Amino acid sequence: MTNITEQRIMVHCDFSESMNEAIVHGLRIATIFRKELCLFHPLQKKSKAEKLAVQKALTTVIHRLKKDVSDIPMSSLTLKGDLAGCIDRVAEQYDGVMLILTSENIKAKIQALQVSQIPFLFVKGDSPESLSYKKVMLPVDFRKVMKDTSLWGSYFGRFNQADVSILSATEKSTDNSTMIRKNLKFIEQLYMKLHLDFRVTSTSKGSFGLPHQALERCHSEKYDLLIIPSSKNISLIDLIIGLPETKILKKAGHLPVLCINPKRDMYILCD
Repeated sequence: MTNITEQRIMVHCDFSESMNEAIVHGLRIATIFRKELCLFHPLQKKSKAEKLAVQKALTTVIHRLKKDVSDIPMSSLTLKGDLAGCIDRVAEQYDGVMLILTSENIKAKIQALQVSQIPFLFVKGDSPESLSYKKVMLPVDFRKVMKDTSLWGSYFGRFNQADVSILSATEKSTDNSTMIRKNLKFIEQLYMKLHLDFRVTSTSKGSFGLPHQALERCHSEKYDLLIIPSSKNISLIDLIIGLPETKILKKAGHLPVLCINPKRDMYILCD
């Protein structure tokens, strides 16, 4: 492998039974984007013994991986604190550009996503179909964050020759409809400039129902990646019944879902 850049694909390692699934996806994403793979564990406790035990365990995993995959640089990272408290340092000090984690025990992970400057890729399972990343679904609504989600769609198109399907919401509000048209124009111009394979379709669903419509199409038409933004304005009702992205992740099954935080400026992928 050539032209490995300094940015890192981070894998959240919690030593659960499903941790290996996240690592397998991490290897795949690191290969696609030509990045270093970094196994990351936030240390809930501050004891030196725990830190040494975790570092030893991660080193063992890396040695095992390198026997089968020798052309991807690998490293490990332990930081004190919970995931939400560590995620800024992961991006700013350790050049993390994406965090890959399982969709289990989702509450704390969603809380960390709410403050993150890098996208979270939620995965479940490691079947060959879920590791393709060749057929990408990109829902587009009236929000400005669509430019960030579309950039990540373009990365999979550029580096993995993925086909990107753009699913557009329909809004009754004139202002929101105008914003959707502007978002679509930006995305189409960007993708044509990059010579990407994409198609645009519309749905009768409004912006708030769009992610669920996109998820249904992903399942029925065998997509292997859904890209959505997380919530920006969180209401009391959201706290009671759950955030929209949490509901999507619970229904996604083995479909990888890339979530992007609209509250922060995102780090971009370097060639």
